[in-house]
Amino acid sequence: MDNDEFQHIFRVLNTIVDGKKKIMFALTSIKGIGLRFVNIVYKKADVDMNIV
Repeated sequence: MDNDEFQHIFRVLNTIVDGKKKIMFALTSIKGIGLRFVNIVYKKADVDMNIV
């Protein structure tokens, strides 16, 4: 597969999420998911917030 054909997107809850953004900000594009919620989940899961 050529790099020009590959798309960095995925679909969650009928929302297209941009795979090129940091996951912390990409998840906020889903309706009902805010930055505060993502921060709480990341802290509970002990995940690095800077993962691309």
